[in-house]
Amino acid sequence: MPLKIFLNFSLIFLAIKFSFCPEYPRMVMHFDYQGSQKETLLKIRSILEQNGFKILEYAPEDGFLFTDYKEFNWGTGRRLLAVAVHINDKVKLTGMGKMDIPITDLGEPEDLLEIKDVDRLPYNIQKKTFFTLVEPFEEIGLKLINN
Repeated sequence: MPLKIFLNFSLIFLAIKFSFCPEYPRMVMHFDYQGSQKETLLKIRSILEQNGFKILEYAPEDGFLFTDYKEFNWGTGRRLLAVAVHINDKVKLTGMGKMDIPITDLGEPEDLLEIKDVDRLPYNIQKKTFFTLVEPFEEIGLKLINN
């Protein structure tokens, strides 16, 4: 009987996926919109420019725009965020990040950190960078879709 309980417990334990190093959430948000695709993209472009993003590519006929990396610098190290917007039946906002990662603890201050490309910034950094775009988007009539 104890062996049977042990085996059942072992199977259940092994069936559950444990993650001791959880991944950060991807930087993707979806919004509902009203009106035309071109009109909505123009409003989004204006909001992003008001928030300090530089538009690198703007294709209203395809419902797409892409920004350059904007630097957020507080505390230790830099955080950079670029945004891609694609509009079809909904607005898809995708963030791409870069951040300083400590690579050593000895040497010159500029040699201690290295920029690393990531598509999943830590959640506390996402809240201070990527998620700050929700309020301005909602102010122009976009509705966040909670996944």
